[in-house]
Amino acid sequence: MFYHYKFWHSLKNPTYFTNIVEKGEIIGYKKRVLTVFILFILLFAAREYWGMGTENLTTLFATDLQNEYYIARLLSMLGAILWAIVYFCFHYYGVTYLLHLLTDIPYTWIKRVQLYIVAFLLIEKAILFAVFYGVGYTTLFSFFSLAPAALQVINTDFVLFTINQLTITTVLIISVQYLFLSKWEEEASKKMLVVKLIVVQLFMALFVGMISVLPIKEWIARGLG
Repeated sequence: MFYHYKFWHSLKNPTYFTNIVEKGEIIGYKKRVLTVFILFILLFAAREYWGMGTENLTTLFATDLQNEYYIARLLSMLGAILWAIVYFCFHYYGVTYLLHLLTDIPYTWIKRVQLYIVAFLLIEKAILFAVFYGVGYTTLFSFFSLAPAALQVINTDFVLFTINQLTITTVLIISVQYLFLSKWEEEASKKMLVVKLIVVQLFMALFVGMISVLPIKEWIARGLG
């Protein structure tokens, strides 16, 4: 049985899609994966070209070290592209494998669902970039999260960066994952599935929060020195 993959149609028909994943071959799915992958690279490259996250490099330009500045920008662009690849692979392959271990649902089945998650993350980042581009500046915390509001009462960086990872998109991700993956779980296991999905998101948020407060750049500079 063959099924021509349609992103939005499949999203709106989870029962039909999960049955197809079990029994048939999906035509056009790999092209969608490649499209999302390329869009990730283009988005991260566009953010880098605009200067998002490169504020520290402007001191080289201001001090008339133009050659060093352009080399630094080139290396920064390569780093952004590499990070886009790592980010995509982590969420598409890494999280899929983690969910496979936690649920025993076949890896390839979960991977079909995880493409939606990666696409939602892409859309969230694209919207953030579009807003930042429109207003002409960036903010440390996402307006999709409660971090900007929490900043008024919390001054602990680790907590703020952790909260910043828990956005509206996180709720959407958990909802879509449960909507599809629950079709492959026994009725008695569905409540535990929700817990597992939430724990995965909390773990990733805590990990990013921890990494965000570490002086990684200083460590690298010290190691190279």
